[in-house]
Amino acid sequence: MKKITLLLFITLVLVFTPAGYAQFQLLPANFTFTILSIWVFPVKYSPYGGNFLYPETLMTGEHPLGLEGHVRDYLNVRWNASYSDGSRRDIKVECYLNTPDQKCTKTSVAGEEDGCTIMFPAYDYTTLNVVICNFSDPINPSLYNGTVNRSIQPIAFEVTAPLSSATVGQQFVWEVGVINRGALATNFSVNISSSFPEAVWVSPSSGNTSSVYWGEIAKFYPRMNFLLATDLTLYLFVRPTADDQISCPCPLIPYGTNSACIDNKCWYKLEIPIKVGIASLPEFDLFGLLQIVLLALALFLLAVKKSKY
Repeated sequence: MKKITLLLFITLVLVFTPAGYAQFQLLPANFTFTILSIWVFPVKYSPYGGNFLYPETLMTGEHPLGLEGHVRDYLNVRWNASYSDGSRRDIKVECYLNTPDQKCTKTSVAGEEDGCTIMFPAYDYTTLNVVICNFSDPINPSLYNGTVNRSIQPIAFEVTAPLSSATVGQQFVWEVGVINRGALATNFSVNISSSFPEAVWVSPSSGNTSSVYWGEIAKFYPRMNFLLATDLTLYLFVRPTADDQISCPCPLIPYGTNSACIDNKCWYKLEIPIKVGIASLPEFDLFGLLQIVLLALALFLLAVKKSKY
C-alpha cells in the first residue's frame, strides 16, 4: 500500500510541477526576413547622345526614367536600377505608355544602365501622357514590385510677339517667337494676316520655323511696313507640325481657348491690336529731312511758276 501511495505522489509531482510542463513547451524559433529594395537612380548617360535630344524626340532630364523617341516610330525608356544590398543579380523591368497594350520588357543587370523600346507609340496629344515602369526581382517577384512613372505632355508651346504700335512708311523686322513646352521636338508653322490688308505689307506672311526641343525658342522674322495711319488688328496663327493627328474641333490642350480651325487643322490664334501713326519731325533722319526740303522747294517753284501765268 505504501508503495502505491509513493508512486501516485511521484506521478502528481511530475505532472504539476514546472519541470513537468517543460516537456510540452515549444521553444520560440528565430526567423530573419530580408526585403531586397530596388533603387532607381536618375539617368545621366545615354548611348543615343547628350540629353536624349534628337530631331523629333522626347525630352529628358534628371529623372529616374530617361525618355527618347520618335513621333511615330519608337519610344526608348532608360533606367539605372540596383538592389539596396549591392547584389549583382538581374532585375526585371516592364514599361508601358498610357496603357499595358503599349509596353516593352527587359531583364537587366542590377547597377548597369539599360532600357527597352516601345514600338510605334500612340501618344495622346490632347492630355498628359504617362510612362510607367515596374521593377521586380525575377527570382521572387513577390519580394519586391515597385513602380516609377513619368508624365509628359507631347505638345505644348507659348507664343511671344511684342508689337503694339508702328509708324507709317517705316519698314521693320517683327520678331515672332515660339517656345516649345512639349516633350516632342517640332518646328512651327506661322501665318500672319490683318483686319485691313491694304494698310500693311508683310513679307513673308507665312512660313516654318526650325525644329526646336523642349525649352528652346523657334523664331520667325517677317518684314513689315504699315502703309496707312489707322488702327487695325494683326492675326498671328501658329501650329506645331508634329500635331498632324489632331483634327478639329481643337482641344484645350495644347491650344487653349485661342484656337482656330482652318482646313481641318488646328491653329493657335493671337489677335494683336496695332495703333499706326504718322512720324513726327524728330523721327525723321537726315535723308528724310532732305526729302522734306526738296519737296517743299519743288512745291514752291511750282507755285511761283503758276503765279507768272
